[in-house]
Amino acid sequence: MARDALKLAQDYDHTIIDGPPHAEEIARSCIVASDFVALPIEPSGLSTWASDLTVRQVKEAQEFKPSLKCGFVVSRKIGKTVIGRDIRNMAAEAGLPILESEIEQRVAFAEGMTMGQTIFEWAGDSNAAREIERLTKEIEQYVKEDVFRGSEAKAAHG
Repeated sequence: MARDALKLAQDYDHTIIDGPPHAEEIARSCIVASDFVALPIEPSGLSTWASDLTVRQVKEAQEFKPSLKCGFVVSRKIGKTVIGRDIRNMAAEAGLPILESEIEQRVAFAEGMTMGQTIFEWAGDSNAAREIERLTKEIEQYVKEDVFRGSEAKAAHG
C-alpha cells in the first residue's frame, strides 16, 4: 500500500490518505507513506484509548523515518463542555504534539456527507468550512516549517 500511495502522490503537491484506525497493516503502510500524520481525537476517554495503537505505530515509524511529523487534531469537539476543554490534557499524555485548530461537532459535516459533498461545496461560508480551512493551513505550515520534529507534546489553550 505504501508504494502505491507514494506512486500516486508523485503528481500532486498534497495527498491525503484517510486510513482505518485499527487495520494495523494498512494503517502502518499509510503512516510510512506519509510526511504528516493527523490523528483525530474526540473528547472522550475512549478516543484517547483507541488512539494508543496509532500513536505507537507513529513513534515506531519515526525511528525509521525521522522526518515524519504528526499531531493530534481535536475533532467532534462539543464547545463549552468540560470534556471539550480537557481533551488536550488527555491527548498530551501520549507525548505527541496537539494542533491548535479544532473541529467542532457540526450538523453541516453530516449534511454534506449525506449529500455526497465536501464541506466547501455544501456550506462553503460556514464555521465548519472555516475550521477545515484553518486546519489545512496549520498542517501546511507545520510540514513546510518542520515545526513538529521530535515528539514533545504541549497542551495548548484549554
